[in-house]
This record gives sequence, C-alpha cells and structure tokens, in this order.
Amino acid sequence: MKGFLNHQKPVKRRRVCVLPQGNPTYGKVRNFVMTLKKRIGCFRWPCVDFLQYKTVFPKLAVFLCLGVIVFGAAFLVHFAIVSPEVPPENLVSTLQDVAVYYEDPENSYASSVVVLPPEEEQEWVVLSTYTVPDDPMGAGTQVEDRSTDIEYHIRPGETLSEIAYTYHISYEALAYYNKITNANRIRVGTVIRIPSLENIKALELELAARPQRTQAAVKTAAKSVKIAYEGRNNGNVGSSGITVQFSIVDPPAETLQSFEWNFGDGKRGFRPNPSYEYTNPKTYVASLTARDAAGTVYKSNPLYIDIPHPGSTVEHSTTKFITLSSPDEYFVVYGTIIKVSRYPDVASAPLDLSESDRFLTKVRFKKAGFYGITALEADNVEQYYSVFVSPVPTMHADIATETYNWYRTQYNTGTQSNCGPASVSMAIGWALGKYFSVSSVRQAIGWHGDGGTSFEELIRVIKDQGASASVQPLRTVQDIKDVIDSGSIAIVLFHTSGVKITQSDPELDLFGKYYNDSVGHYIVIKGYSLDGNYFVIHDPIPSDWAVNSFRYGDELSMIGRNRYYASTELLKSLRRGDMIVIPRR
Repeated sequence: MKGFLNHQKPVKRRRVCVLPQGNPTYGKVRNFVMTLKKRIGCFRWPCVDFLQYKTVFPKLAVFLCLGVIVFGAAFLVHFAIVSPEVPPENLVSTLQDVAVYYEDPENSYASSVVVLPPEEEQEWVVLSTYTVPDDPMGAGTQVEDRSTDIEYHIRPGETLSEIAYTYHISYEALAYYNKITNANRIRVGTVIRIPSLENIKALELELAARPQRTQAAVKTAAKSVKIAYEGRNNGNVGSSGITVQFSIVDPPAETLQSFEWNFGDGKRGFRPNPSYEYTNPKTYVASLTARDAAGTVYKSNPLYIDIPHPGSTVEHSTTKFITLSSPDEYFVVYGTIIKVSRYPDVASAPLDLSESDRFLTKVRFKKAGFYGITALEADNVEQYYSVFVSPVPTMHADIATETYNWYRTQYNTGTQSNCGPASVSMAIGWALGKYFSVSSVRQAIGWHGDGGTSFEELIRVIKDQGASASVQPLRTVQDIKDVIDSGSIAIVLFHTSGVKITQSDPELDLFGKYYNDSVGHYIVIKGYSLDGNYFVIHDPIPSDWAVNSFRYGDELSMIGRNRYYASTELLKSLRRGDMIVIPRR
C-alpha cells in the first residue's frame, strides 16, 4: 500500500489570486460589486465571492452572460413599446384618432399592406369566406359560426381591407376592434379577431356615435393610376358570360403594395391584375384604389364594361326584328301567333287576322308602334318577333329581317356625352352585323374630360373596325333620300333645341323628341317618310337617364328607336352642313 501511495499521480492544485485590501484594484472591484449588489440583490454574495477569489477567465464569462441578459431584457422592452402590431393599452387615444381618420368617406377604400415572407413562400391565398342566410357572398362555400368572435391568422397576400370585406365589416371598424394603429402594415401570422355579428353592430354604432376630431388629419391628395382591361369572348354572351382581365398601366404594379378593385357589381378584388367574370347584361363601372409603401393613395380612371343583352348580338340572338314600312303592310308568319306581348291574349291585341289559318298567318296591325309576337311555327318551334309598324309610309334602310337589334343608347355608359360613341356603335352594328359596345368606342376614342367627340374621331373608329365611312354634304331632304336609297345610313350632328317635343305619351306618339335638353347631339338617320316631311331617327337618348333601361316590355327596344323628326326642323338645327355616311358591307 505504501509503495502504491508513493507512485500515485500527484494532484495539481490551482493557484488562487487573492487581492489584498491595500491593492488599488481591490477598491475598484469592491465599488463595482457594491453597485451591482444594489441593482441585483439576489447576486450579492455570489458576486462578491466570485469576483474576489476567482481567476480572470471565469470573470469574463460571467460579465458576458450578465451583458446578454441585460441587453435581451432591454430589447424586449423596446420591442413591446415600438411594435405597431401589438400596441400597449396606453395608445388607446392614438387608436381612436386612427379610427376617426378612416371614418372619412374619402378613405373608405383604405387598404393595409401585408409584410410578405421570403420570395419562395410568397403565394396568393384565396380567402375562405362565409355564407349566412339571406346574405350570400357568392364565392364562399365555408359556413362559419358568427355568434362569437373568430380568431383569424393573417396569411400571405392578404390585406386588412380584403378581410374586412370578406366578413362584412367596415375596414375602420375591424382596425379599431383589433387596436391596429399602423394603417399600412400588418404582419403575416398575426392573429386578429373578427367580431361576431352582434359585436359588429355594436361596434359600428359606437364608431358612428363618436364625435369628430376638431382638427382633421393632414391628408395628401390622391395620385392617379391608369388601368385598362381586355375582354375574352366580349360580345358573345353565352352561359359562361364574359371574362375580363384587368391590368395596371401606369405606374407599374410593382411600385404599389395594396390593391382594391371595385368591379361595379358590389364585388371587389385585391390582386394587382385580377380576372373577373360578368354574366348579366349591363354596363359596369370598374375602378381601382391602390396604395404604395408610404401609404399614398392612388385613384384610377373608371372603366365602362358593357355586357350586351343576347338580343343585341348576332351569335346569341333568337329574335327576328321586322320593320313594316306602313300600317298597310302585312306581317306574315308560317304558323300560328300564340302570344302578343302586353296583351292578355291574341284576340285582345290590335291585329287583323282575317286572312290567317293554322298554316299561314297574314296579319295587319291596327295601330303603329312596337309589338312582341310569339309564333308557333314548323315542328312546333316557338319564334319571337320584334315588330315595328311605321305610322306613315316610309323608306327604311333596315333589311327585311334583322337578326339582332342594332339600336344603341347612352344609358348607363358612364357619361351623358356618349351620343357620338353610341351612334358609331349603331353604325358598326348596321354595317358589319356585329356588336361593338358604346364603351368600346369611347375607349378607342379616348377621354377628353367632357365626353365630346369629332367627326374625324368617329370615322377613325368605324374604319378601324373594318367598315366604310365618308363625309358628304347635307343641305336638303334629297341628300338623305339618296343615302337611304343607296342602302346606307347617316350620322348627323344637330342642336336639340331645334326639334319640337311630343306633347303626348312618347311610347304612343313617335313624332318629335321626348326630352327637353338643349345641347349638341349626334343621331343616326335610317329612313325617311315618302312625302319627305320626316326623317326616321335612331336617337341614343341624351336624357331621361333613370328610367330608360328597358321600355317596351321586350327588354330591347326603347323610346329613342324609330322616332320621326320633322325634316325641316332637323335641317335648320344642324351644327354641321355635312354627314357621316356608312354603307352596309
């Protein structure tokens, strides 16, 4: 055992450096320790012992650990104070100011900007929307319980305004409810609360009752953004409707960070270049509100997207349009008339059926005007006819049976100064047998601010579509007769104050204008009375905007179609002594 002990490996001992009290360094260390002891009481004795009796390297390690702890605590406190996503409660007054600012109607389209993840994770996310009874969203399929608040996680590509729109809550109410002070940034992954239906009502009542600030927020005037669209299958309204591709022309979409498209039918889109499908015949006004990274608002030009009624397009019209040149002319059907629009039965309609049987119906109309006739023809097939009966003997440029209605109007085309584009749309339909919308003509001409157009602009659009057009003198009734007899129509510009207003029901009295406007106005002349006293006019309605969508029950004809203006009155009120002549191709 003794030998073993003599040969065991000696134990190395560490040298301990002890600072005597007389050493100058001792005083500095002691002062630091006492200060630290006051700051962090729990480290009192360990720190004193460690700093006085340990070696240099462990001291450095301790200092480093303490530094990391102090720095981390300071950073967390700083982040909690400045973070816009999770504001502290003492910012309530600022939140209220933001909510009031967004109550302004000019800011109703305000959008917030999403902080996107790295590029490889950036994908557009389609919102799963809800559907509640009697309030369908159309695009949504997911049904959610709205009796309580919903926790919603912000996903890539979403904006606060998009989420608000999806859940039927105003943007400002959603921001106020979630205490979001920064109107331009929300972070992906942030959880916000969607208020219940009951809380939405209470919240919006609260915001509406709040007093306005005495001093309005400083606002920057909105900048302009130019937008455009292309329509696929435009003019061919079928079961799938018309798909429109929207785009941003200037500034580039990449310079903007939030987008809110108004499609004109109550629906909205939130992507830079969305596609949208329209199905119901109408003219829709689409627009865009965008914001850049600084929060500057951009307002776009309006786009007028025309979805034609199927009867206005050759491809989808099943109606046959008949023009009878006088009340004495026969209307012939190879079958039996089974219905007359706006009459309870055929017997009560003003028809003379004395020369008709079940194989051939030969009928005269007892009064002039428009008629919707449904006939049962060969193989028991129903055919609908839109028949116009001239009140006086006339010469019309219409062919015997038109396959679609080429009359156009300014109604709902975005401006009250679209008579020129409407006349051109009619001329293209007449010449080429195709539908070219009024809004498409306006887009081709360009916008001058007041809707005004010139002969030269109108002719250019007509020719660009493949039709012929020329300017010819207009001095006498014979000039118009020569045009109609050659199988052409004419566009003229006159002042509406020169034509008398009909004193009776304009649906029954086709003579004279039916509006009191006193402006320069484009119309189409498509016929004349044999005695030369009247021109037959297609007038694209310069007035009476609120009630002129459909008039005669056939959803196509309107009061401006086939009107009779006194030739002397019209010639005296011309704004130009010439006309645009368009032949049929």
